[in-house]
Amino acid sequence: MKVILLRDITKLGQRGEIKEVSEGYAINVLIKKGDALQATPVELLRWKQKEESKKYKKEIETNTFAQLIDNLKREKVIITDKKSDAKGQLFAQIKEVDIADAIYKLTNFSVDPKQIIIPETIKSLGVHFVELKQGAQKEKISIEVK
Repeated sequence: MKVILLRDITKLGQRGEIKEVSEGYAINVLIKKGDALQATPVELLRWKQKEESKKYKKEIETNTFAQLIDNLKREKVIITDKKSDAKGQLFAQIKEVDIADAIYKLTNFSVDPKQIIIPETIKSLGVHFVELKQGAQKEKISIEVK
């Protein structure tokens, strides 16, 4: 029986591969556990469409991220609504959500706060550097706190 593997299985194959296995193993182990689907023409077509859709979404996300980084390199991200003392120390630290809101106001691109990495806590006025990540890509950007 031919099956489509839904996840990597040791000694059998990688996710997405079509393998020929015994009917008993396919029905009683692989399909029952949700590790595989029977490779019917309908399932093969559905699988191909699903994989193409994932590739297309990933490509769009990568292009959008590149556009966002390009915009952020041309313009400064400025956070102005935080209160500070006379020495320039903020009363509350800058969080990922604050940076995501400032990026949205500047570029109209929505950034998930989980994509923002703050290497050091930001508790003072001035220019600070943070990283934006998208999958394996990481880009350093500067933000200014006024």
